[in-house]
Amino acid sequence: MKSRMPRALPVIDPQRCTGCGRCISACPPHVLWLEVQGPHDWGPKCSTLHDEAHCTGCAKCAVVCPFDAIEMVRQPA
Repeated sequence: MKSRMPRALPVIDPQRCTGCGRCISACPPHVLWLEVQGPHDWGPKCSTLHDEAHCTGCAKCAVVCPFDAIEMVRQPA
């Protein structure tokens, strides 16, 4: 059986993301990670979608983000 891609995937705006981690906690398939943005593993963290194939497109991450840093973007069919 072929895996089905979600209709929309989360796109995180690094300018708005504070690295609070609420989206990561809300993500049922655990496909979001906090990633350090600076060199040598030092600096601010930002949420990143690391596993597109297992994202369900549920939008729970976007709903819980208090900074409106996550937009669900429709994917081509």
